[in-house]
Formats: sequence, structure tokens, C-alpha cells
Amino acid sequence: MANKLFGVIYLTPRQIKLSIIDLKTLKLIESSTAIYFQVTDEHYPKNIELVANKLKGFQQLLKDYGVKNYRLWGNQQALDDVSARYLDEQIFVRTGIRVHWLNISQLTYYKAIGIINHLDNFKEITSEQTFLLSLGSERVSLSRFQHHKFVSTWDIDLGSEHLDDLSDIIDLSPSAPVEVVDDYIGSKLENLRHILTPSGQIAPHLILQDARALNQKLIPAGQDTALLSLDHFNELFKMVIHSSEQFLISYFDIDEHIVERLIPNFILIEKIVRLLNVKQLVLSNITVSDGLAIEQAQKTHLIKQDLSNIILTSAENMANRYLTSHSHRQVVTSLALHLFDQLKRLHHLGKRERLLLQITATVDDIGNYISQHGHYRHSAYILEANKLIGLSDEENQLIAEISRYHSSEAPEADEPHFQRLEPAVQMKVAKLAAILRLADALDDSREEKIQKISVSLQTDQLIIYAYATQNIALEKWSFKNKAALFTEVFGIQPILKQRRRLQ
Repeated sequence: MANKLFGVIYLTPRQIKLSIIDLKTLKLIESSTAIYFQVTDEHYPKNIELVANKLKGFQQLLKDYGVKNYRLWGNQQALDDVSARYLDEQIFVRTGIRVHWLNISQLTYYKAIGIINHLDNFKEITSEQTFLLSLGSERVSLSRFQHHKFVSTWDIDLGSEHLDDLSDIIDLSPSAPVEVVDDYIGSKLENLRHILTPSGQIAPHLILQDARALNQKLIPAGQDTALLSLDHFNELFKMVIHSSEQFLISYFDIDEHIVERLIPNFILIEKIVRLLNVKQLVLSNITVSDGLAIEQAQKTHLIKQDLSNIILTSAENMANRYLTSHSHRQVVTSLALHLFDQLKRLHHLGKRERLLLQITATVDDIGNYISQHGHYRHSAYILEANKLIGLSDEENQLIAEISRYHSSEAPEADEPHFQRLEPAVQMKVAKLAAILRLADALDDSREEKIQKISVSLQTDQLIIYAYATQNIALEKWSFKNKAALFTEVFGIQPILKQRRRLQ
């Protein structure tokens, strides 16, 4: 059994937790949590020895269970890249364990796949429109599900930094703190109000994630979820906003570091409930660690599940938001993936790179929304500013750079954007951009003239046979211009030939 056990260690600004999970059944075998409150301005512990000692304790517990495979992930929301590298190095020197940092979009992704897989009645409640409100320490996210699938997600700026701002505002109006909090949170929801309030919209269920006080009070021991009626929530809401912090600490059995977020969280939940016409709340203890375990089980083939749908939906949402041609991106995506699959012995890239190519083919034209002139540059900086859910910072950067080079510009040694990438990443960008250029050229007219392609890879030539009954002179011209990068990267000359009959 030990070879199926995996250790998920998750570091946040508030605590470090070990979960030993059976990857075949996704059942929790053992868990251990260490909570600390000594924090720096970056919201991570001043005493690195505290974290190191807890990690060593976790390593011993893993050894006792015979668990050889484990990994440490960290919530990077409160750290810049340099501080994250420093903390990773400090932990590695003391324990031999590296930290794999997670950005906001990754945290949203792992929380979502945890809910999808572990919420007992997920399929039942998401047959209708359902929302997931995740109360993170640095960001709050609201995700929408319908017909059992992820639809979209939004970040809400209500992290610890914003609560610090809120404290300063309250100091200016100490006589009406709840009113100040209500106004402040209302301002953060204004954009969502325009998106989520069409006439008659109803969300029967709102799933709450990371609502620690409510979870601790209402979820029975040994269970992951509990239902909270709207009437019961309203009673609790009235009590919370009219009670002292000392009473709330005692009533919910929480510490002073949680209670300071209690009133803002309750006001946020109440506003979301009214905004969406929610009829019932679902409390959940399902966390990021559950999502991380699910991904590990999928990677080790202990469960068969495609976890890319949320990522691809996020990419489609972005492409739709920036009004790109749905038919063109479908054609280019299909052609790019066909070329990728046929050229495996040439590019030596794996499944993850195939997914990144698919995503890039979906979003590479979003820059046209700003201007057709230099649209690829506009695509790149939009992607740099809007991280796709479920992807690491490096993967998001890779997609931005492939988009930058998918059209007329080529990656050059003296290009600042290309120079700052690691050599291994540079090669991935160059290879995938070269493949995507060929695919993009094959639908340059946006008329879907080419019905299918076949590929013949020879020693110094790549012959692509395009089956089309129409004139593809424009595609041939574009292909000739865009093939130069492929030749430069792979040392092989792509040649396009037309065939008028399908074989």
C-alpha cells in the first residue's frame, strides 16, 4: 500500500500542513498541521527554524508510514519572486526539500478540481448554475459551474493587504465600522454586479471554501461538508455584525488572527448570497491539498481523469472576451496539434507542451482586440497581465512568448523578451512557435479552405500535403514566409503541396 501513498505538504502564510493520501482511492490516511503566527511583512514566519523543524517532523511521520514520495508546495500570494526564492533556499538548506510555489490561478484551479472530485453531491447541485466562493488569505475567488462543468472564475481583491487598508479607513469613522466594511466590499463587487445579475438569475447553491469559522462550528467531525440554510446563515450574520470580537472567538472557537477577518467575510458572503439569489449554502473543508493529490494521482496513472478541461475553458473564455474568431482558432488548433503529434521524433516534447500549444492556439490572436498592427505583441502583454487558471508562472510566460512569436516576429538572441527566459524554456518557445506558425499560415484567409493535411517527414524536408479544392495561393504565400523559423529551429525545410482530392 505504501507505494500508493503520497505526502502533500502545503505551506501558507499561516500554517504548514502534511496530508498523507492514498492516491488510488484519494482517501486521507493521516494529517498533521502546525499553525504559527510569527509573521514578517511578507506574511511568512520570521523563525525559519520553526518551519524546518516541522518539516523534519513531517519527514519522520512519512518514514513511519513508509511513504517515499512527497512534495512541498507553497502559497506564493504574499511573496514576490525574490522573497520566494530566498525562503525556498532557506528551507532547502535546512531540510533538503524544495518549495514548489503556487500562484493565484493555480490555487483557484486546485481548489476547483478538489471540489469537483470530492464534493459528494457535486453532479447533483451543479446540474443547475452553482457558484464556489473561496475565501483565500490574499485573494477571494468566485467560480461558476453549470451542467457539472467549470464555466468561469473571477478574482476579488479582498486579501490581507486590502483588509489593512480597510482598518485605516475604519479609523476615520470608528463609530460605524460595519457600514464602512459594507461599503468597501460593495465597491469590490461592482464589476461582478454587472456580469452576474441578469434578470431572474438564481443560483440555488453557493459552495463556501476556506470559511474556517463556519466550518469549525458547523461541519461535523469526520466529514468534509455540511449544508447551511439561508435562514440559519442570516441569523449568524446578524449575530456576527453585532457581537464583540471576544464573544466571536469564544462562540466559533477561533483565534484572534481569524476573528479579524470574520465580519468582512460574513458581509462578503451575505452580499454574494443576495447578488446571486442563493437558496442554500454548502460548507466545505475541501482544500488546495486535495486538488494537489488528485493531480498526483492522475500523473501516476492511478486515476484516469482529464484535468485540462478547466484550463482550456479558461483559455476559451479569454479568447471569447477579446472577440477572436471561434472557427479560425478551432482550425488552427486542430492543425497545430496534428503537426505536433506527427513530429514527435523531431521536437521531443511531451503531453504538457502539447496542452500549452493547444492553449496558445486558442489565445494567440487576442491582441487583435487592441489593434491588428502588431497584434502578436498586444497578445503577449495581455497574457502577461492575465494569467490563465491552472498554469504556473513559467507556463503562462511560455504561452505569452509563443503568442508573441506566432506571426511575423521571430525569437532572436538579442530580443529582451527572449533573453530573459531560461535556455530550456527558450527552446520550448522556439519549437512550439515554429509549429504554430505553420498551422496559422494554413488558414491565413480565415476561410477554412484546407479540409485536412498529411505529413511526410524526410531527412531535410517536411512535406505537408494540404487537401483543398479552392485556391490556396494566400496560404502558400503565408506558409513560405512563416516557414523560416521552423527551418532555423529544426534544420528542416517545410514545403506545402496542394492535393485536390481527399485520400
